[in-house]
Amino acid sequence: MTKTALTATGILGVVISATPAAATVSQEIAYVFNTFSFLVSGCLVLWMAMGFAMLDSGLVQSKNTAAICLKNIALYSLSGILFYLVGSELMYTDVDGDFICSCRCSKTPPRWN
Repeated sequence: MTKTALTATGILGVVISATPAAATVSQEIAYVFNTFSFLVSGCLVLWMAMGFAMLDSGLVQSKNTAAICLKNIALYSLSGILFYLVGSELMYTDVDGDFICSCRCSKTPPRWN
């Protein structure tokens, strides 16, 4: 056998015999990482929207550029407001919110005696 075949066989043997790592994460750390990934993904979506706005502006005549940019701004403003009103309710169902999720539709209304 050649040296590379022996090395590949040795690495494969180590990988097969390795035990999986048992990683435990607390609820707080999981919440922090989930929120961080949510924010990073949101920033990437905003960069994507900016790229689409530049692409759309480059494909139309210069007199229509302002209308295209206004449509893009209106689209993301409307989607942000709708997420604030509806999406956060659906996304954070188990969180007792102080500000955003404070008026839940899923909670039973209080009884007035």
